[in-house]
Amino acid sequence: MDKLLSTNDVLSITGYRSRTTLWRKVRDRLFPAPVKLNGVTLRWREAEIREWIAESPVQTYPTSSQ
Repeated sequence: MDKLLSTNDVLSITGYRSRTTLWRKVRDRLFPAPVKLNGVTLRWREAEIREWIAESPVQTYPTSSQ
């Protein structure tokens, strides 16, 4: 069975700083949706999160030249 992650686990793994950012990504279908347990509790499948991370492009930022 897949390991299930809490919202705090997902924030920690992804580096997102807020729940709002996470939920916007879910709403816009840019991030895997959670599964509902017992009709109330939300959890994410770890395998889906790891796959999303592996498939996400790496963001690079230009360095300032001096």
